[in-house]
Amino acid sequence: MPKRSIAVASILAFLVPSPAAVAADAACSCRHLESLQQELRNAEALIRIQGEIRDRLAAIEAPLIEAKKRPTHPDSDVNIYDRSIRERTKILSTFTLPHPQAKGYSGPESVKMSFGTCEQSARDLDALKAGSQCSEIAEINLAHEAAHRAECLQAGAAEYWKRLPSQMAAEEVVRYIEQAAALRGLLKKVLDDGEMIVEAEMKPRVQAPQFDVTYSYVTGPIQLQGQSSPGSDQWSLHGKGRQVARIARMRLAGMTCTSTGQTNTDIDMTLQTDGLTMALQGKSTSAPGDVKVQCRGGHGMSMRPQQETGKGAYFTDQELRTETILSRDIKGMEFAKMLAKGGLSVTGTETVTVKLICPGD
Repeated sequence: MPKRSIAVASILAFLVPSPAAVAADAACSCRHLESLQQELRNAEALIRIQGEIRDRLAAIEAPLIEAKKRPTHPDSDVNIYDRSIRERTKILSTFTLPHPQAKGYSGPESVKMSFGTCEQSARDLDALKAGSQCSEIAEINLAHEAAHRAECLQAGAAEYWKRLPSQMAAEEVVRYIEQAAALRGLLKKVLDDGEMIVEAEMKPRVQAPQFDVTYSYVTGPIQLQGQSSPGSDQWSLHGKGRQVARIARMRLAGMTCTSTGQTNTDIDMTLQTDGLTMALQGKSTSAPGDVKVQCRGGHGMSMRPQQETGKGAYFTDQELRTETILSRDIKGMEFAKMLAKGGLSVTGTETVTVKLICPGD
């Protein structure tokens, strides 16, 4: 990337080395998920800041260009390049990348183009390739630099370096749009190649005078299936499984009771994602299953209605990772609030685990 084309090239184009580098000749997989997400978020941030630079600098440059046409105009002798560069410096003074140190990158901070030429250092390009987290990211990074060289060659080196700062920023917008599109496509591919598994466990303890029962609800593991679409950045994965409910501990009227059997609930899960964040919804339908309870001096048996349904969100707007473990307090759930109105207290947690299994794991 030409250093003069954007003063912050050294802090924007490529990122600070990380000691946790992965061999660049390794194919990208969901093991590189976090690196891909960070590179994508950085590229999208650069699209926005370069777009702002382009627009604000063009607004400064345009009237000065017109003033140059009129020797009597008070701004006819203003150095357009100098004024535009100072405004760019001001804009960048408050900008930081979402991920200044992208995970796993160990290459150079930038690849410079020698002023007045269309040439870039072969040594820097080799270091860029070697320091990228995996082979496809390396290819995307190198394609970014190759596009700069091609632009320069097409325009001619003299014209390329004569461009106003707003024009330089405009090229950067195009380059980062291309880079973000390639990264998003790669992110979709590694997720499509992986396998998403969801498990959940909830152990509510319900208490009242003469009543103390801990239930156990175990869901899954449920495999979610679905493919991303080239036409959309958001897609859904679906899966079916079962939730098994048992009584883990029970004490009634001072008596310790034992429980056998289980109730079953069919679960339909839908996970929505854009490759960066995710949300998980569930729909439940009660299925056959019985629970028997034996206490001193008596016994009982569950009489559970069949085909009862319910639905709700397990979570929303969570970071997508190769493994995500989320816990929430049961007190905030609707069933716990309803029981509380009847004088029962409910404690415990629900834990949801989402795992992304990479090929070969």
